[in-house]
Amino acid sequence: MTLANLIRQRDTGNIATAIPATSATEAGQEGETVAGIASVAVASSTETSAAKHVKVGARDTANVSMTADQERAICAWLELIGETDAATMADVLDQCRRDADARDYFTGLAAGELPKPDFFADDRRTCNQCANLIARRCQSAKRGEIVASRNYEPIRELPRRCEGYEPRPNDPDRGHGRERWPGLIQKGGE
Repeated sequence: MTLANLIRQRDTGNIATAIPATSATEAGQEGETVAGIASVAVASSTETSAAKHVKVGARDTANVSMTADQERAICAWLELIGETDAATMADVLDQCRRDADARDYFTGLAAGELPKPDFFADDRRTCNQCANLIARRCQSAKRGEIVASRNYEPIRELPRRCEGYEPRPNDPDRGHGRERWPGLIQKGGE
């Protein structure tokens, strides 16, 4: 899903833009206003910013420092959701550099959606995934290729490593059990 699609999914279609609050800073008005002390930006319903969902206001400052780790995390998240448009990615990073709320929003998304490393990857297969299972019986056992009764009926949903495993035609990994798990096969008198 692209960033634009993600934004559209959360939106009603109105896009906001940041426009300078010029009328609040014009001279000749009575009383002191916030805009008289500092420049502010307000949102209108015509903006084309990629970060519309981010609150514009109090924390919006020029060149908010962003660490290299935060920038990498945001770029990785954008790639993860399929956003490859360089201009959109640059707009998001630019918004994050200018606006602390935008940076917090996107780094929060990145922290929650980036895939975590799987330290204990499960390479086991169930007998239901094996082409040697026909009508509840293991054909590999029937042919004597594994150490089991010739009428062996395995627990079909139990993940295991079996030297008799044969991938079904729809399995993208075409490795057979002897190739996948060579340590299962005993040699000689071991």
